[in-house]
Amino acid sequence: MVEKTLAAVQAHTDEKLSIGSAKMPLVSVIITSFNYEKYLRECVDSCLNQDYPHIQLIITDDCSTDGSRRIIEEYSDRADIVQHHENKGQLAAFFSGLERAKGEFTVFVDADDFLDSDAVSAHIYLHLFRRPSAGFTCLRNRQVSESSAVISDFHSDFIAPEEITSLSPRVIHTPTWSWSTTSAMMFRTDLLRLIKTENTDAFRVCADYYIAHFANLLGGSILFDRAKVNYRRHGKNLFSKNFVIGGDRPTGSLNHHGHMPHEILQKEIVTKMIEKRAEFEPYYASESAYAEAVLFAAPIKLIEEFLPCPPELLNLLKAAEPAVIRIRDEQIRLKKAAREMLEEEMNALSAEKIKNGLKKRLGI
Repeated sequence: MVEKTLAAVQAHTDEKLSIGSAKMPLVSVIITSFNYEKYLRECVDSCLNQDYPHIQLIITDDCSTDGSRRIIEEYSDRADIVQHHENKGQLAAFFSGLERAKGEFTVFVDADDFLDSDAVSAHIYLHLFRRPSAGFTCLRNRQVSESSAVISDFHSDFIAPEEITSLSPRVIHTPTWSWSTTSAMMFRTDLLRLIKTENTDAFRVCADYYIAHFANLLGGSILFDRAKVNYRRHGKNLFSKNFVIGGDRPTGSLNHHGHMPHEILQKEIVTKMIEKRAEFEPYYASESAYAEAVLFAAPIKLIEEFLPCPPELLNLLKAAEPAVIRIRDEQIRLKKAAREMLEEEMNALSAEKIKNGLKKRLGI
């Protein structure tokens, strides 16, 4: 089993990999489903058919009213099944599945998406053999139609200047998003348990908005610019309702598609980091480093609106604020530069194709 498992990971690199006498980690794959009967079987089969065999499959049904339950029961001998008796939303479904998770790593898969057979092994390669280590990894989505036909091999929100790009913890909303979507991510399970919240109702939709930002704030992330996850664009997605119409268009609209205000995310993260300070601060080298992390989530003005702040902590935050402002401005500049670089490469490629086409037509 170890040889087969490591061989699947080895396929993603020419570097010789070894784990000595250790075991390969278990990956808990949690499918969250709500009224996706039409796509569910393709999703489940794609998770069961991974070339990385060390997988625990969990299916959380969020009180579906279509035929999803019947399909899920067909997999009862190969998956742990969690059944909600009322609709609780996406983040609650994530965490219900997480309660059953036994793996060192966790993948959340939306039931209308499906994975390539080497998606999990690609994640494991990044987590185990790339430095620096990260709280989560993210692959590139390809876009598929309702009938599973490929309509684009790219995801417009995914910004990776290199094939493998490490994103260090950064100030939230500078700008806001660099990743694909939930199904393209793999998290360290211990990190998910640390950031788990009871306030799941605030993130009934766009649950990855909470876990990706919070996980990146604590542990950073790694982007792998290879399309290995199929994101279905059927117009009924929770947020990404825009169809692919050409151009570098966003997948969804903050103003039109039910996305919660940014302040809700900031309040949840800051409240948890301050109220559970004894759990979070030990992960930082000093009190000032912990204070900087809190300010990465929200500025002092907002923090004081969110909850009472002890005077001692408020002094720490004020002392850290100038450094965080400098970091924020630099991160904004770097992300803008990365997007401009990608646009320049695309424009240069288009110009080269036009030039070659003209040469061919002119016979030169």
